[in-house]
Amino acid sequence: MKKILTVLMLLYGQLHALERESTLKIYHQIFSVLVPKPVIRVFTDDREYRQVFAYSKRIFLSRDPEKADVILVTNRSTLSKIRGERENMRNKEREPVLFVTDYRLLKLSPEAVGAFYWRKGRSQLLFIKNRLDKHNITLPKEYKNFLVDAL
Repeated sequence: MKKILTVLMLLYGQLHALERESTLKIYHQIFSVLVPKPVIRVFTDDREYRQVFAYSKRIFLSRDPEKADVILVTNRSTLSKIRGERENMRNKEREPVLFVTDYRLLKLSPEAVGAFYWRKGRSQLLFIKNRLDKHNITLPKEYKNFLVDAL
């Protein structure tokens, strides 16, 4: 019984590590398109995403949304908080790019340039053209299928 339990725990650990690694790889690609820099500073207050990004060599966590290149929003309360703080960020040379993890958050926030989320067991990636244009972001050809004019 102990052997079976040990094997199950090891399998769970391996699956969790693979999930974290694949999530990190996806966000590396997305954020590199949004902010073409060798090192990208990301603000998120989501504990799980902070743990995922802690293993990155290119994505560094920012404690301050004003100092971030990308703000990753995962829930409505964070979105409200960030929307209030964005007024202060508008005075910067380059305001952080807002990216969300839920389609509803993308609809709620006209500042969000895109979203990566899951629907019916499938990953969904969306970018909104006019919002990208406000940040002077041009997507590479391989991302054109994920570009929409409006929601």
